[in-house]
Amino acid sequence: MPIERRQDGTLVYGYLDTAAELGVRASDAVLVRDQGRPYQAEMRPYRFGMLGACEITGDDPVRVHSLPSSSVPDGEHLISLLRCGNGWLEQDGRRASLSPGDFMLYSGRRPFRLELDGPYRYFLMRIPAAAVDRLFGTVGGVTANREILRLPSARILTAMLMEMADQAPGLGPLTGRELGQHVTAMLRTVLRESSRPDPPGDGAALLERILDHIDRHLGDELLPGTIAAAHHVSPRYLHKLFEQQGQSVGEHVRRRRLEHIRQDLGDPALAHVPVQAIAGRWGLKDPSHFSKLFRSEYGISPREFRREAISRTGARV
Repeated sequence: MPIERRQDGTLVYGYLDTAAELGVRASDAVLVRDQGRPYQAEMRPYRFGMLGACEITGDDPVRVHSLPSSSVPDGEHLISLLRCGNGWLEQDGRRASLSPGDFMLYSGRRPFRLELDGPYRYFLMRIPAAAVDRLFGTVGGVTANREILRLPSARILTAMLMEMADQAPGLGPLTGRELGQHVTAMLRTVLRESSRPDPPGDGAALLERILDHIDRHLGDELLPGTIAAAHHVSPRYLHKLFEQQGQSVGEHVRRRRLEHIRQDLGDPALAHVPVQAIAGRWGLKDPSHFSKLFRSEYGISPREFRREAISRTGARV
């Protein structure tokens, strides 16, 4: 990775923004103060669809200071996993200690400080602004916050990130893309749980029945009024149930439809079925609207996704 030695440390850039040719163009530049020793680290970049990633391995302690830049898209966030070593992360007035197996969220656009003891292994993924808007919504207070590590969903995400980091060198482009989608989906669950826990008692049972009903009728015209009527509640109460989970009824229906469509597009047995026929089967009947939704959610067009998925099986599209 490109580095530039300075009197006050070493400027490191391009570890996530691998397309950048000059330090001033990189959106991920940091200043590493290495306590008088020449900075040395091994950096292995990876790609998980829309998520850029890098594992950084070093033997000596380092202090990392952000260099906030207007070239970093507003809203972009980082998710890091400390695989080996100890340290701490500071941002937004919070300071979180880091131990092996801890993941942490922070923003590259705002000032942060990171210190790692050596030897260390640090796995980092960049979540683009477009995905952040869908994931974070109005959730706040999650940067440099250890409290989210207590959540059951956060423990599952940690295990997923650890295994991804182990297997990253052997993953192909399509597998990497799909795993990146799983990470964003799991992170969405963590963020929802951090701010809006599942409803207790009867509310949880009702929500479970509603979710099952939606999954069974994804191909139908699923309007909030018809969903509410099927469960003998008012549309207002239905909206309240979903708002407590950090999403609208429409957002949940749309996401579930896209997940089923993506699954069918990757099925070789359905390679002969037109893309729009599959979308229509799951309730998205407007080709232009469907295409925009799919690209926004997965960062690739439906036809490109199908071509990549089916090519692995040898089937003809």
